[in-house]
Amino acid sequence: NSDRTAVHTRVLSSGINAEYGGGSAGVVLYMAKYALYGAALLLGPGRDKYAAAAIEVDLSTIPEGKNAVFMWRGKPLFIRHRTTEEIDAAQNQDLSVLRDPQPDATRCTNEKYLICLGVCTHLGCVPIAHAGDWKGYYCPCHGSHYDTCARIMKGPAPLNLEVPKHEFLAEELVVIGKED
Repeated sequence: NSDRTAVHTRVLSSGINAEYGGGSAGVVLYMAKYALYGAALLLGPGRDKYAAAAIEVDLSTIPEGKNAVFMWRGKPLFIRHRTTEEIDAAQNQDLSVLRDPQPDATRCTNEKYLICLGVCTHLGCVPIAHAGDWKGYYCPCHGSHYDTCARIMKGPAPLNLEVPKHEFLAEELVVIGKED
């Protein structure tokens, strides 16, 4: 009788081992798959590299007097093809009355085009183009007004709209966000 119990125990125990062994192998394979996936993510380009990606824009597609909106690094990017009147008004602006005085030539390296982030410097809302008292940008959230050079003229915003790093490759071709 004790021999039968010993045989029964060995059979039962080998069945349990096989059951747990098969399950363990599945878990090990599952974990190995995600370990390799994690290593691939770690060794590949990081999210910061994708977020820092530069974009190239053909400016000839933006008609004079119009504003185009692109998404860049998860934010709206405004590119405005300024008219001669808009350029003259921005260049002749008295800097002493501005909250964040920056000359037009500093903000627009190619005077025909303004390139700025479409994020209000007050609380991060998206301003409306060709609106407000200066017909530049107007933030409807709290009433900030920007001129056609995206400089703060009136309202609670403390700073001008941000001008991202950009480089003109040709008269009407620009790359925005290119890292050195």
